[in-house]
Amino acid sequence: MLDKVAGILLNPQFVNFANNTKYTVTTESLFKATGRPAAIMMDKNVDAKTRKYAATKEGLYQALCLGIYLTMIPFIFQKYGFKIAQKILKGDKDLPAFKNASEYLNYAKLAKMNKNERGKHKLITKISEDLKAFPEDKITLKEHLLNDETPPEFPAAKGAIELSNLTGTVIGLAWIASELSNYILHPLMKVLGFEEKKKSSTINLKA
Repeated sequence: MLDKVAGILLNPQFVNFANNTKYTVTTESLFKATGRPAAIMMDKNVDAKTRKYAATKEGLYQALCLGIYLTMIPFIFQKYGFKIAQKILKGDKDLPAFKNASEYLNYAKLAKMNKNERGKHKLITKISEDLKAFPEDKITLKEHLLNDETPPEFPAAKGAIELSNLTGTVIGLAWIASELSNYILHPLMKVLGFEEKKKSSTINLKA
C-alpha cells in the first residue's frame, strides 16, 4: 500500500502534470469569466436582452467557481490532504515532518532561490529550527538552505499537495459550485434586474 501511494506521489510524470494546478485552474476560470460572456454577446442569432442576461449569469458563475477554488483548495483540501500524506508516509525520507503544507511550500520556494538570497529572505524564519530531512541527518533543513547550493527536494511533498489540489478542483468545481449556484446566482440576477428575463433565456450554460 505504502509503495503504491509513494509511487504515485513520486512519479515524475504525475508531478510534472500537476505542477501548476493552481495557476492552470485560475487562468482557465479567468478566461472563462471573460471569454464566454464575450462570445455570448457576439452571438447575433439571439436577441440583445437574452444575450445580456446569459453573459452576466455566465460571468457570475465563473467568478463563483474561482472564488470556491481559491478558498477551498488552500484552507481545506491542501491542508488536510498534506496531513493525510504525512500519516501514510510517516517516517519516510521522501516526506520530512513539516509542520504543515505551508511550511513545505515556504521551504520549496527558498530551495529554488540562489544560496545568497535565502538567508536574507523573510521566509527563512518560517522554517523550523530542528526540522530535518530524516532523523539521522546531521544538519537541519534550514542549514541545508543556508549552506547547500542545491538543497534536497521532496517530490512526494509536492505530489501530495498537487494531488490534494486536483481532488479539490474536481469536488469544488464539479459538485459544490453547481449546488451553490442554485442558491446564489438567481438572487444576484434578481438584484441586478435580470430575474424577470431568465425564463426567456434559450442559451444552455455549462461549467
